[in-house]
Amino acid sequence: YEHILRSALDARRITYINHHIAHAASAYLASPFQESNVLSLDGSGGSASGLLAVGHDARLRPVRFVPNADSFGILYERVTDLLGFRRHSGEGKTMGLAAYCDAPAQPLPFVDLAGELPRIDNGAMDSYLSRVGRRPEGAVFSDAHIELAAALQLTLELAACKYVDWLRRRTGIRNLCLAGGVALNCSMNGVLRQIPGVDNLFVQPAAHDAGTALGAALYLFAKLTGRRPEFVMEHVYWGPSYSNEKVLDALRNAGITRFTKSADIAKDVARLLADDKTVAWFQGRLEVGPRALGARSILANPANATMKDHLNLRIKRREPWRPFAPSVKLERVEDLLEGGTSSPFMCVAFAVRDAARSYLASAVHVDGSCRPQTVDLRFTPKYWHLLDEFESLTGIPGVLNTSFNLDSEPIVCSPADAVSTFLRSPIDALAIEDFI
Repeated sequence: YEHILRSALDARRITYINHHIAHAASAYLASPFQESNVLSLDGSGGSASGLLAVGHDARLRPVRFVPNADSFGILYERVTDLLGFRRHSGEGKTMGLAAYCDAPAQPLPFVDLAGELPRIDNGAMDSYLSRVGRRPEGAVFSDAHIELAAALQLTLELAACKYVDWLRRRTGIRNLCLAGGVALNCSMNGVLRQIPGVDNLFVQPAAHDAGTALGAALYLFAKLTGRRPEFVMEHVYWGPSYSNEKVLDALRNAGITRFTKSADIAKDVARLLADDKTVAWFQGRLEVGPRALGARSILANPANATMKDHLNLRIKRREPWRPFAPSVKLERVEDLLEGGTSSPFMCVAFAVRDAARSYLASAVHVDGSCRPQTVDLRFTPKYWHLLDEFESLTGIPGVLNTSFNLDSEPIVCSPADAVSTFLRSPIDALAIEDFI
């Protein structure tokens, strides 16, 4: 391998791209915007924890790097660890826990939000966090831990708003692209979507470090050709898919004999959901990124208020307070959500309209928000038709959608993965390509 790598380097076939430029390019050069402000924030990439940049046509220009000393990704990781969750995987739990704080949240005292750009006093941070006892895994949350999660989330949102406003005042541009692991924070993105300086928002669905592979390729293409790639990331269905023959092999290898071939999988699954069954839905090409978006999902009736506990405790085997998300037809999003717009990647939180809360009871968080996936007929016709059939049967314009996996396991990819996970869980039915 070393010989191959050295040969490629000698032939100038490998080019190194800065970590945060790759993040920024993965968002801007995959977005529909011809110009945009770009914000990348994560734990650390090289000597920086973030980048403020601006894109014009094919050019991406760095404006200001965020030093590692001011890393909001590292701060979020440290608090996540104190709350008893695992770093690099439990940050979403911290975000969800923040909404349970009853007291008005206050920004963390060691973060300076009054200057030109946010700054973290690392000595004061170490001192402050050292006084917070680490919650043992499985222990009850104290008020102090919940308040810390809420303070952290508020601080991140205020800091991100300051970065975005600083950039907008220098460029005059009102489009915004987000990348970096911190851009997977749906609550922060929901706040950024609403600030006066942002008219349009694009969040790279593979915002974490895996997305830098895409960003590096897009950036180098633009640099070598002087033009933007003819590509807009309108959907995430770029992974592997499997034929009915491969599915049959997996079913038979697992000894499953109770299955039928469906003439209309969307209609048949809609009936199961209407009967309050949980259905593992495996269709087409696997999603890119950490969100399950109707290719490898577990689906349920969101109007059933008991479904949240059933999914969390019996199927996903995780904390009972963890929120779920709805998938809704793009055409219905304005009816359900305040300021509802296209949000295909489940990366932005919205407030749920009062009239829609009964429809989405198990997919609405404790603060009245949800992080929806809007489903576009052009890109996932089978999933869209499932939603349409379900609404025809029940009047409910969406389904509860969570990733097809068990806690701490990756999302399933292959038919064998799907069958194994299904057999180890109390999910009622598996809809895998044309078979149930």
